Amino acid sequence: MSDIRMVIGGLFLVYGVILVVAGALGSAINLWTGLAMAVFGGAFVAWARVRRL
Repeated sequence: MSDIRMVIGGLFLVYGVILVVAGALGSAINLWTGLAMAVFGGAFVAWARVRRL
């Protein structure tokens, strides 16, 4: 079960970083959405690493 959390969290993290880069180059909505997704993805990965089943 923790493997799927790592994958989902990693995808959120990667896509959030992509949006942050796109937001830094243009639209502010991409920046804020990317930051939120990166934080959510990082929390998801941390949760999966701390709570291994």
